[in-house]
Amino acid sequence: MANFTGKVKMNELFANIVQGFKTIAGSPWSIFYETASVIVLKSVGTTGSDKLFFRLEVGNTKGTTGNKLTVSVAEDVMATDGSIPLGRAEVKKDFLCHTSAVDTNLLIDYQVSVQPNRIIIYLQGDVNSVTGISNLGYFGILNRYATEADSSSLSVGLSYNGDNGIRTLRDKDKQMVNNIYDAYSAMLPVNPGWGSLYHLAPVIMCNGVEGPRGELIDIYAVPSAGVSHGDEIKVGTRTYKVYSLSIGGQSFLSGATVAVLMN
Repeated sequence: MANFTGKVKMNELFANIVQGFKTIAGSPWSIFYETASVIVLKSVGTTGSDKLFFRLEVGNTKGTTGNKLTVSVAEDVMATDGSIPLGRAEVKKDFLCHTSAVDTNLLIDYQVSVQPNRIIIYLQGDVNSVTGISNLGYFGILNRYATEADSSSLSVGLSYNGDNGIRTLRDKDKQMVNNIYDAYSAMLPVNPGWGSLYHLAPVIMCNGVEGPRGELIDIYAVPSAGVSHGDEIKVGTRTYKVYSLSIGGQSFLSGATVAVLMN
């Protein structure tokens, strides 16, 4: 697992995230296609047989005013021009750091975590602006409960301006009909509990047609009472970072407070 972080002007955000991806030695996500405004990364996952494409676009962040990158995952990508072949599935969303367009000289905090099955990106808008938000993005497959013959659980989840669930490339019937899965977690009222131990709950993605499909990888729900944004919770040798996310829009998570394995 690798990670990188930074705080830059919004109009430098895309370039710095792209450079961060490039500096990861031996990254499981290779550069598949790139222009000045788009980068496409590809991974085969931990199975070695998955086919995962992640696309990051500059959005409106390089204009005089802006507030968003554009992110997507895809079933396949053309190496010649970065386009999606006819008939292949794609999930594409705007990834906001401010609720409305602002001066792109404002500062944006970004934190990125990369492992073979998923990419997690956290964006925090300028804290001196009332429009700044904290937004967590998940781009990857699920920890699948059943054997799946393809990578159709590849998904996009955003904690702000999302889909009120996570949207995968395809559903169980290989269609794009029942491919939004809501988040469910067994949540307790407070942390910590006996022995000063903290409760972390897996985030299970499920819908009313197919039932549970799998869990988010490296993201756990946490009771908001007893923790603060930026806290760290150690589980064995792993350290999870607590994020208190902006409320509003449609989230893929079951609550606004989560613990994420970022490094």
